[in-house]
Amino acid sequence: MKKLLVMLMTMAGVLTVMADDYPYLTFETSDGNKQSVSTTALTLEISGDKLLVNNGTQSFTLTDLQKMYFSANDATAIESIDNGQRTMDEGVWYTIDGRMLSGKPTTKGIYVNNGRKVIIK
Repeated sequence: MKKLLVMLMTMAGVLTVMADDYPYLTFETSDGNKQSVSTTALTLEISGDKLLVNNGTQSFTLTDLQKMYFSANDATAIESIDNGQRTMDEGVWYTIDGRMLSGKPTTKGIYVNNGRKVIIK
């Protein structure tokens, strides 16, 4: 019965989506772009080769649409990742506890230069 109802609503061209547990519907296109929309009062309409979302405020070409799924949050992509590694300035010296020095140390101790521990005797 549900399949028949969905099929009839789709044929009519308008489908209202209700997803109580999922606040977003995410669309993924064939080029990998993702876009999430709130499921609150969400409407979908098929018009020719387009899928119109929320009364046409957003649209997707049906042949370009790869996936459509419900999601718990609107985060759809990680743009960049910082691995926490920083580049070291060549020639800059640091004490073992990370304090930068103004030049090559003259007193005995363990220092860091170019990312390596150096012992000055």
